[in-house]
Amino acid sequence: MATTYSICVIPGDGIGPEVTGCAQRVLDALQDSVGGPAFAFEQHPAGLTAYNDIGQALPAATLDAAKSADAVLVGAMDVAALPPGVPEPLTGLRTQLEVHASVRPSRTMPGVPAPSGDIDTLVVREVTEGVYSGIEYQAGPDAACAVRLVTRQASTRTARIAFQHAIERRGKVTAVHKVGALKLTDSLFLEAVEHVARGFPQVEYETRNVDACALEMIRAPEDFDVILATNTFGDILSDVAAGLAGGLGLAASGCVGERWAYFEPVHGSAPDIAGKGIANPMATVLSAAMMLRHLGERASADAVEAAVTAVLVAGSPRTGDLGGSADSQEVTDAIIQALSTPV
Repeated sequence: MATTYSICVIPGDGIGPEVTGCAQRVLDALQDSVGGPAFAFEQHPAGLTAYNDIGQALPAATLDAAKSADAVLVGAMDVAALPPGVPEPLTGLRTQLEVHASVRPSRTMPGVPAPSGDIDTLVVREVTEGVYSGIEYQAGPDAACAVRLVTRQASTRTARIAFQHAIERRGKVTAVHKVGALKLTDSLFLEAVEHVARGFPQVEYETRNVDACALEMIRAPEDFDVILATNTFGDILSDVAAGLAGGLGLAASGCVGERWAYFEPVHGSAPDIAGKGIANPMATVLSAAMMLRHLGERASADAVEAAVTAVLVAGSPRTGDLGGSADSQEVTDAIIQALSTPV
C-alpha cells in the first residue's frame, strides 16, 4: 500500500492557482508512473485574494491546516498590493511554521542557455529578520527608518542548515556580508556562522562581501557551492543565481525549520498573465520535487526532476519565458509523459 501524504495547498494570487494546479497533476501522476506515493490535497486561502474575500491575508484556519499537514505547497502571493498595515502573510507563515531558512537551488539546465557559464549553487538565507524584520517607523515628515535585526539564534540555525546541505553537495560554504558598513549586525552574523563552521571541519568555509560575491557569481559561477546570507542579501543573490540558471520560470525554493516546511516557486504572482494559462509551471513542479525530498521520497523527487530535464532537453513544449509558445497544461502534460517514459 502506497503512502498517502496530506498536502496543504495555498494557491495564493495571480498565476499561483494555475501553477500549483499543474504541480498537483504531476504529483498525482507519480503513483501510476513510478510507483510513488499518493497525495490528499486540501486548498486553503492566503494572500491578496484571501484578504479581498474574507478580510484576512492569512486566516487562522489556513495556519492550522498548514501545521497539521505533512507538507505545504504555496503559490505566489501578491503581497505588494495589500493595503498598508495589513500583516504580511508570508512573514506570518514563516513565523508560525517556525521556519529558519529559505533554500533556493540554481543549476544550469540542459537545453537552457546559461549566460555566464555553468552554475550549480544553493543559496541559503535567513528568512525571519534582517531588513525584512518588519520593524519600520516614521522618523519625521520626510524620513522613515527600517530596522535591520540580526540575532545569534537565527543566524546559527540558518548556518546549520547551510552546512548540512554542503555536506551533501560539494562541501563548501560562502558566507556573505558587508561588515565594513554593517559592523554590528554582520559581525554578529559572521561570529555565529564561524561558530557553526567549527563543527563542520570537512566543509570548506569562506566569507565574501556581498557586492564582490555578486560580481564573482557572474564572472565565475562554478566557484560557488552553498551561499549563506542574511535575509535581504540572500534574496537578491538567489535571483542573481536564478538568472544565471535560466530565469525565474525554473527557480524552486523551500522554507525549512526543525518541524515544519513549505515549498514555493521563487517567481511572483504575475497578475498581467493570470488566467491566460501561459505561466511556466516548472518552478512550482521543481518546488514540489523539493517537497518530495523533504518527505523522504527521494526516488520520486529524482523522477520529477528528471522528467523536467527531459522536457527541457527535448526543446519543446516550452512556455514563452523560455522562448516557446506552449501553455501551462501542455508543458505539464509533457512532464507527466516523461515520467512514464523509460530513460
